[in-house]
Amino acid sequence: MVKISAVSVVIFLGLTKRTLVIWFLLILVVFCHCDLYGFQNTEKTILRVGPTFPYNTPSAAAAVAGDGDVVQILAGTYRGDVAVWQQNNLTLRGVHGKARIEANGKNADGKGIWVIKGNNTVIENLELSGASVPDHNGAGIRLEGSNLTVRNCYFHDNENGILTGENLKSDIVIDRCEFANNGFGNGYTHNLYIGAVNSLTVKFSYTHHAKVGHNLKSRARTNYILYNRIMDEKTGNSSYAVDISNGGICYLIGNIIQQGPNTDNYHIISYGNEGLSYSTNELFVVNNTIVNDRNDGVFIKVHPKTSKIKLINNIFYGKGTVISKVAELQTNLIINRKKLLGFNISKPIFVDIANFDYRLNPASLAIDAGSNPGTAEGFSLTPMAQYHHPTSGQKRIVFKKIDIGAYEFVPDK
Repeated sequence: MVKISAVSVVIFLGLTKRTLVIWFLLILVVFCHCDLYGFQNTEKTILRVGPTFPYNTPSAAAAVAGDGDVVQILAGTYRGDVAVWQQNNLTLRGVHGKARIEANGKNADGKGIWVIKGNNTVIENLELSGASVPDHNGAGIRLEGSNLTVRNCYFHDNENGILTGENLKSDIVIDRCEFANNGFGNGYTHNLYIGAVNSLTVKFSYTHHAKVGHNLKSRARTNYILYNRIMDEKTGNSSYAVDISNGGICYLIGNIIQQGPNTDNYHIISYGNEGLSYSTNELFVVNNTIVNDRNDGVFIKVHPKTSKIKLINNIFYGKGTVISKVAELQTNLIINRKKLLGFNISKPIFVDIANFDYRLNPASLAIDAGSNPGTAEGFSLTPMAQYHHPTSGQKRIVFKKIDIGAYEFVPDK
């Protein structure tokens, strides 16, 4: 019996070992890039936008993009270029600097600069300004789909910075963004206005100088407001700094929140002001620095039927009532208020309060004065980071005991 080896067969077919290896690798590459049914390329398509690219404007890319595409927008100014994005799983990204989209009197669908109708959209490194529509509710971004992540973007001088509708299957993440001077001035438009969604996360962001409206307004079922700078400063006239309109679960951790002397509303944080819409209504205010520069006010206004309220390791600086309802209080530091509510009276010393630098200096009684916040609903209340201006963050390092307030004091080496 004659035995024929695999090598003999290959040689017989006129193929060398080297050629066989090449063919095998080619087949492997094709297989990895195709699906078994349609042989469609599964790599993300990149659409490049800019004066010398195939698409001169973002709206031109919006007209041809497919699901899952990445749209790279060259830094520069795109005036009057508004768009509706219908596709799912898009990434819309400014490259080589922020891409500036100015409404310049234009709007998409009568709603704003960009209307996002697709799901699972990521938007990065953009500046959107000037949104204005006939009903005075124009937005830099109007979300009609579900699931939106926005990173490193700047929204200013719009009627709303970001505006979303109701969708309890939708999760919104705002990361390292700035919102400034948004609002028509009627009290119904805001820097950031999130509708009744499943969850909102805002972190390492700077929202300030909303025009009469709120610096942050949310109707989400669960809110994670973490390590932000929310301010009126000297000239702002916003209403609430934070408005959690319909209750739910809210984690307000590690924020710097300041109400200016010209604010339109003497309440700083509002919870459930428009009623409680969810089955679980709990507010956790932990390791924040909250400053009231008005002559009176209420730091935290809560719905009377809120089931759980915890205030832990916060600095409340300025005149006014700390909270409108009895709450669980733990190692807070309160100065210059009208009502004591059992708090320890101590005056923290900031680095430069006149210029809104609320880091602790070495003499502050907030240093090593905090306590372990514990957990709530399976979520750790211990701050792991702290805000770093502008629109950034850094790890929070505890040396002995945790400090009270949004900043951990760092001693000289």
